[in-house]
Amino acid sequence: MRHARTMEAKVKKEDLFSPQGHTDRPELPERPRRGPAPDADSLLRSPLGPYVLNRLPADLAAVTQGRSTYEQLAAEQCRVLRAAGAEDGPLATDPSTAPLVQLDLLFMLNGYLPAGPTAFPRPLLAALAAQCDRYPSLDPHMSYELLIDVNCAEWETTGHIRVFSDGDLGRLEGDFYLGHHLAEPAVRGAFDRVSSLVLEPHAVDPAAALEEARRGLDDFRRYMAQYGRLPREAFQAFRPYHMGHPGGARGASGAFMPSVQLLELALLAPTALYELYLDQSLAYFPAWSRPVVSEWRERSRDGGNLVQAVLDGRLKPDRRAAVALLGVIDTFVDFRMVHLGVTRKAIPEAFERSARPTRQSILAQGGERDFLGGAGPGDGRGDELGTSGFSVHHVLTNAVHRLLTARRRVAETLGPTVTE
Repeated sequence: MRHARTMEAKVKKEDLFSPQGHTDRPELPERPRRGPAPDADSLLRSPLGPYVLNRLPADLAAVTQGRSTYEQLAAEQCRVLRAAGAEDGPLATDPSTAPLVQLDLLFMLNGYLPAGPTAFPRPLLAALAAQCDRYPSLDPHMSYELLIDVNCAEWETTGHIRVFSDGDLGRLEGDFYLGHHLAEPAVRGAFDRVSSLVLEPHAVDPAAALEEARRGLDDFRRYMAQYGRLPREAFQAFRPYHMGHPGGARGASGAFMPSVQLLELALLAPTALYELYLDQSLAYFPAWSRPVVSEWRERSRDGGNLVQAVLDGRLKPDRRAAVALLGVIDTFVDFRMVHLGVTRKAIPEAFERSARPTRQSILAQGGERDFLGGAGPGDGRGDELGTSGFSVHHVLTNAVHRLLTARRRVAETLGPTVTE
């Protein structure tokens, strides 16, 4: 059995944010090494790995606690870069290691975000520029693909995951990233089942496909529910390292997990505001997903989605399939509502102080709301921007509103014998 499978098998959804789900993190050698390791399973595929894994979290904690300064942090990191050979050219000498080196460079850079971009050390910016010139397909900013996909793939191989926080907070932060990585296959599977029904309705058993999709979505919802165990102070400790800055790129965010968007597009046509959301988000999705999201966006806009097929009469589900279809939509709403609850706990300032979102209140709001015009931090208006640069509250409630509106239309079309 491959080591990756062994590592993944050790962490189940019930382990997330639980001390019982963790073992002590093994230490990396402190001495950086330039160039690819001779062994594919080596822990030193990035010459910056020993610093980012072993010392960066403690260095950032020292700055946060006033025991050090950003100037001292920059001086230390410049020494690390010189020792790694950054002055001689790009640190990654092989395309296979370039994403991991990029991740390490961006972990170092994002450590300065609480102080703003004026604190970015020039040698670090130069190292990133050299890396991007050599490998132009790499994201030049911390992205979902680097933070979740690349970071967690390294965890699967070596047991090491990059975090900003030190000690126990670092373990919780690592779980935050792992939860996204471990959960996405469940919603991707739901998309696969729904999309197969859209593309080949006569080659698929509708009821079986939809029941399987609902089970996948329910598993995905349970992963999200585990995030309710993450202490707010732990989330607030690492969140500043993912916030964007004026004129900069959007921060890495769960809003850019592609499979959730693919499932929605396979289910229902995009609204005008959802189209705007996709316009603003597409460049921040993982590279592999961008053409797939674009393809399904166009197909769904033209009626190639499950809800429209039912409304048009192109798909006439029997009672079992109809119940399963409503179950898929309901479970998708359940996930979104759990997400709202978890987010309200983690970022209470993103919600109106007196409001508690419910399905009824969201459906009654009369439409989707502007997710781009965010408020200032903690002013209680309920539209504070998240790491994605969008209003946290409005992105989530808009998704619920679209699903509930689609469900009502489907239920009306299918008739009372199905919905009773």
